[in-house]
Parts: sequence; C-alpha cells; structure tokens
Amino acid sequence: MPKLGLEMERGELLSWEIDQGATLEKGEVIAEVESEKSVAEVEARETGVLKRTYLDAGETVPPGTPIGIVASADADIGDLEAEVEAELDAVGDADESATDESEPQAASDDEAGATATRAADDGDVQASPRARARADDLGVDLTTVGGTGYQGAITEADVEAAAESGTGVDDADVDVSPRARKRAEELGVDLTGVDGTGYQGAITEADVEDAAATADGRTRLETRTLDGMRRTIASRLGESYREAVHVTAHREADAEALFDAADAAADALEMDVTIQDILVLAVSATLEDHPAFNATFEDDEHVLWAEHNLGLAVDVEHGLITPVLSDVGSKSLETIATERREVVQSALDGTYTMDDLRGGTFTITNLGVLGVEAFDPIINPPQIAILGVDAIDEAPIRGADDGLEWRRRLPFDLTFDHRIVDGADAARFLETLVGHVEEPWSLLPDEVDRTAGARAGAATAMPDRTVTAHNPDGMAGTIEAGSFEWTYDEPEEAGGTETGPTPVDVFLSGLAACLSLSIRFQASKRETPVDAIEVTTDAEPAHGAVEQLEATIRLETDADDETVDRLVDLGERGCHVSQLLGDDVPMELSWERV
Repeated sequence: MPKLGLEMERGELLSWEIDQGATLEKGEVIAEVESEKSVAEVEARETGVLKRTYLDAGETVPPGTPIGIVASADADIGDLEAEVEAELDAVGDADESATDESEPQAASDDEAGATATRAADDGDVQASPRARARADDLGVDLTTVGGTGYQGAITEADVEAAAESGTGVDDADVDVSPRARKRAEELGVDLTGVDGTGYQGAITEADVEDAAATADGRTRLETRTLDGMRRTIASRLGESYREAVHVTAHREADAEALFDAADAAADALEMDVTIQDILVLAVSATLEDHPAFNATFEDDEHVLWAEHNLGLAVDVEHGLITPVLSDVGSKSLETIATERREVVQSALDGTYTMDDLRGGTFTITNLGVLGVEAFDPIINPPQIAILGVDAIDEAPIRGADDGLEWRRRLPFDLTFDHRIVDGADAARFLETLVGHVEEPWSLLPDEVDRTAGARAGAATAMPDRTVTAHNPDGMAGTIEAGSFEWTYDEPEEAGGTETGPTPVDVFLSGLAACLSLSIRFQASKRETPVDAIEVTTDAEPAHGAVEQLEATIRLETDADDETVDRLVDLGERGCHVSQLLGDDVPMELSWERV
C-alpha cells in the first residue's frame, strides 16, 4: 500500500485492475487505492505475474502493508509468502490492539494455553488471541462469528457482539457469509428470519440489506459507505464544527468595476483574466490589512502567517478538496491567473498531489457558480476563517436625478472562528474587501488602462443625429457623437497636422456607410443572397469646394446583373445621406458665447 502523503494513516483498495495469475508489464496499473485525501494508481515495478493478492476491494490497511506479490512466472514465492503473512499478522494484531486500548495487553500463560486448545476445536478460524480468550469466557462458538478485522479475522469486539446478540448460539446453523453476518450486526437483522439467495440458499450481504430495508415499511434504495476521502472530509468538518465557534457575517459589493477591471486586464495582458482572478487579488490585499484572518489556530496558539496561501475549494468526484494557491501577495496578476487555472484543473483531472493541498492560510469557496444566493461555509481547520462567494445578481440602485439604475451585485459570506476574532473584526474585514472589489484598479498592473473602467461602466449612448465638433485651436479637433469620439484635421499645406480625416472625408465616410447599409437592407428585404459589401466614395477636386462625387460599390453575390442593378438603385434612393445631395434641406444657424 503506497504512502500518498505524510498525513496518510490508512489506504483503501478500491479495485484490482489485474486478475490474480495474469501477466503484466512494467508500468502497467495493477490496482487503484485511496487515502484520506486522494486516489492513486499502483503500477507494476517490473514485468511478471500477479501471483497473489491479499486484499479485497473495500479493505483498508496502513501504508507499507503488502497487498500483493508480483514475480516472474516460474519464481518460487514460498519464502516471500511466509514473510508477507507474518507482516499481515503483525498488522492484524496492531489493529486489534488499537480497537480497545483499555483491555489487558496480553493473555497470561494459562490463557494462552487455553487459547491454543480452543483453536484446535475451532479448526482454521482466523481470530486474534484476545478474541479466542474472550470467546472462552463468554462461551461463543468462533465458527459462527463473522470477523470484521483484517481479511475477515475475528476481533474481541466481534465476539462480544455475537454474545450480546446471541449470534453464537441462535443462528449457529444459518449458512451466511462473513460479510453478510457483519452487515446483519450493523443493521440489527436477525439472520434466522432471512431467506438466502446465494449458493445453496446461503445468506448474502444483499439479502441482509433487503431484509433491513423492508423491516419498517420503508424500501432502502441504496446504502453508501463513506470512502477514504469522504470519510476524511466528514471527520475534518465535524471536528471544525465541534471545536470552532462558527459565526458568519454577510455583505454585498457593487460588482460593475470588478467586471470592467477583468476585461481591461484581459485586453492589456492579452490573456484570459476573470473576475475570480481579480477577487483573489482583492482577498490578498484585504488579508494584508487584516493579518489576524490569515492565520491558523492549533494547540491554543493563534499563528499569523506572512504568506497569503489561499485555498480554493473545488468540487471533485470524491468530495471537496482545497488546492492551495501559494504566496499570492508576491505574485503578479498574470501569474495568479495562470496558476489558478492550473491548480483548479489539476484538481478536476485528479492529477494533483498532496503537496498541492497543504499550507493553506485562508480559503475561498464559491457556490455562486451553482446559483447559490447565500450560505454559511464551514471553516477548513486549522484555519480560522473562510470566505463564501455567492451568485451575482442585478438590483435596482438609486442613480442620478433619483432615477433607477440596474447594477450587478456580488454577495459575500465570511465565516470566522469567534474564539479568535470578533464580529467587529469581521465587519472591518468585509468593509476592506468590498472597497477593493468596488475600486479594484489600484490592484492591477501598470499596463492596465485605469480609464477603461469609466468607459466600460457607462451605458452606450447613441448620437440620435446630434454631433458636436470641438476645435480648441488650430486646424484640428474632435467630433463627439453620443458615446463615440474621433479626430478631424486638415493637411499640412492647409495648416493642419494630419492627425485625422478632413471634414469632407468624414462626410464621404458617412455617405459610403449609408450606401452600404441601405443596399444591405434592400438585399435582405428581397431575400437576395449577398455576402460582403464594400463602398468607396471619391470627391473631386482633391482640395477646395467639391464639384463631383463618385461612389464605387463592390458586392459579393451570385445574383444576376439585373438583380444587382435593382438593389444598387433602390439602395441609393433609400440612403438618407445620399438624399442630402439632391434635396434642398434647410439649415438654421445660430451662435452663442462660451
């Protein structure tokens, strides 16, 4: 059984991928095992044959315990088998000793003799010495007791359970497998009333569960035993909830700037930057101001850590794990975005290591992606706080002139250990976090345009045929049309600086654009397939008053010439800019001082 981490205490065999007696190649997967925190594959270290297996699926042993033998086809493994069995006996004795440390450590010489005599009577039953001694005391026939120890070995607890339930006497003649007998004891099922469906009427584990499921009028759909990782999660969170004094504070932040900052950073860095990446920066900056939360609590010591090692809760097949994004405070946004994706993906792929899960000082858990609007996260011990992120929602906010404005809101849930920090501390933490979320620009690298937020946050305003030209001095200026702005200028020979198109050029661009849209409209209306449309407008002479206009229209279409002629003619007549050339449109001029 491989050791999958320093904290691993036991490993569970999930499955054998190779049958006993089968040939295998070096590097081939033999079995899949699970520790308290991860799942791993056991690979063959050499080419050979899987000679023996010592564990069934679902059994657990400490790391380092033999689970099988791989050797060459003609190898004599007798000595190796004896060595392995001796090691397994030692493991069994250690497990038995751990089951009840309050019992005497060993039987006396007289008890040992009695046990040896009893063993002869019980045949080849596998039981520990203390279990045999206890069976003698209670008058329990070991051949009728189901073992729950290593490889079905009978423990002292099994003997006492059998004596208490009468199993050793009342159902002595029942044909039942050890697993089924053990399950019957767990569920409190009387085996004498169970009909067996196994070989020659033997009672199976499924028979026992069916009997238990229908005993009180309910039908059991499925029974799920907690596996290694799920068992560890249950243990750690149970410990956290029992030990820590959990209090959760809630706060909302305006999220518009968070989205704008993520978009601006993605453009500037030319990579995928999400609001989660900006939020990681914001949490790190908050921990810098409130170091008491970037801490652990063990052995009555509140330890504050210099590095911001943020655990990111990830939902995987076997449960919830928290890979750690280490030392966030010293990293750039680009590095954070890259590493965050990598650690999350490795967790989802199952390629993470135990080192990826260690050293966290604060945890972020996001159920908002699943639509959760509020929850009370449980602290990941020995940390003292965890931040829950909820679903983003839109809410009406009082805007300018007392009007309503819909804005995105991001709720947070901060659970903290009230033994270590107080509610006022948590309130100040959330106040700082909300400030960074609503004004994230100072957290971003210099290459990110700080003004992008103001532009991105404003709703687009169409000009509605109102355009303003600004000419502060010289022969150049800017044109403002709603939310849009561009430059106009004149050639150098006319006193300009050639930083933009001339006013005539701007007019020609409007004419070209109008013709293209008008022709497109006519093609759509008549269901004529037309792909690209390109319009070039020219004015003569090059300078001064315009004396002649020419428009060249290029269309990508398979329509015949007559159809194209019709589209172009209708497009010109429907173009409102073109209409200005022929219509006598009155213009009223006025002026005012500024």
